Amino acid sequence: MPHFPGRANWMAHPQALASLLAADGDLMRRTRAWLADPGSMTLKLKARTQDFSVRLLRQRPGPILADEHDALGVPARSRVVERDVILHCDGRPVVFGHTVLSTSSVKSDWPFFSKLGTTPLGANLFFDPLVARSPIFYARLHAGHPLMRRIAAALPGALPSTLMARRSLFSRRGGVLMVTDVFLPALETFIRPGARSKQDI
Repeated sequence: MPHFPGRANWMAHPQALASLLAADGDLMRRTRAWLADPGSMTLKLKARTQDFSVRLLRQRPGPILADEHDALGVPARSRVVERDVILHCDGRPVVFGHTVLSTSSVKSDWPFFSKLGTTPLGANLFFDPLVARSPIFYARLHAGHPLMRRIAAALPGALPSTLMARRSLFSRRGGVLMVTDVFLPALETFIRPGARSKQDI
């Protein structure tokens, strides 16, 4: 499948990412399970850390990315509202979160969005009965992808040339937003069996 630096090839099954994962078969299965989990990433992380926090990188209008407009159902040159965050567990960056929605639906369909600050988005999405989630899609993001460049800018230092990501659409009333989670290297520590949950402590 051809690779274009500014785009990712989004696929409907996480097994398609198997070649990207480490040779450790158990880790591969656990990572795939985290990618495919339809529940709240925030709740999963909070259960495995003593100190969960959100670092807000940006929340502002901007142009939609080249591999997002079709999925969101808007024209290629649309202006959207973007929100980028990094989720930290015990001070370590584990997930880069990217949310995008049309500017017209912020106030009407997602009234809480502009007031989130460092509150995790999942705290609203997964506890609002009006919110429905679409199937998850998966991709490997290469170094030239815009989100990879944002991660590199936020986390100076060596990063893998490719990172795993997942994304899905959430709908509320007539509005749709898209959430992308990019798994950062430190997440492996919290996926391994030795990472105990708070319930075990």
